[in-house]
Amino acid sequence: MTTVVPGVNRGTWVDAGSPLDQFPPPVLAGYEEAEVAFARDAWPLKAAEELRSALIFRALARASARWPIGAGWTARFVAAAHDEIFHARLCAATGARLGAPPPRYDAGSVRARLAPLADPTRRACALALIEVAVGETISLAMFRAGRSAAREPLTRAALERILIDEVRHQRLGWSAMSAWWPALDEPDRAALQEEARAGLGAMEQQIASPALRWLQASAPFNPKYAELGVLAPDARVEAFYTAVERLVVPRLTRLGLDGSRAWRDRYSPGL
Repeated sequence: MTTVVPGVNRGTWVDAGSPLDQFPPPVLAGYEEAEVAFARDAWPLKAAEELRSALIFRALARASARWPIGAGWTARFVAAAHDEIFHARLCAATGARLGAPPPRYDAGSVRARLAPLADPTRRACALALIEVAVGETISLAMFRAGRSAAREPLTRAALERILIDEVRHQRLGWSAMSAWWPALDEPDRAALQEEARAGLGAMEQQIASPALRWLQASAPFNPKYAELGVLAPDARVEAFYTAVERLVVPRLTRLGLDGSRAWRDRYSPGL
């Protein structure tokens, strides 16, 4: 069931003061209404993605608290969850300034992700590796590319603010995995190799494949959209594959996984 985006805990996340109090107003002179409409529709989607991240960090905090070697990281994951709540509020408020409706969110994808990860060790490691280390590294690349292309002041300021936290979040994921790795047994490490393989394939389908289809269809992309915060398809593709090949794969390998194999076999389970 799809509902208006809730907070991570009970209560509302929209009445804690405006997240835009210190941000510039939108400057939309020079943009057609259709251009603004195209861009504003992206902000509720961004808000929903940030709320998903908040729920993942909450689940990670709870799992780490139940696993002795992970418990010392719990407070850091809780803090990151609060960062993501702020990002969701910021995205919703930015969209509202541009005329977008409130975001809507379905937590079903989070429940589906957590369902096969009942064991706290497996859950903590899988979420820290895929959603935080790998996912936030790719997210950082996307926000960095989007910020670089953005020209509208409110849009650029909002992307810049989120980007600051994404840098810390991806470092948190890799640091946690490096600290936990020596305590993992071979079955745990094999499970993480499979998580890396499946996670990379899923991220490619979610992030890069729609942009590739746009480019293959030779559909025009208005550069004004990028000025308003919508990443151009070619820039999205470049940011994704650069992040995976230059950052994610080497870091997986340094951790102790086979990064190259995970990427090569991302659609070939069991190889």
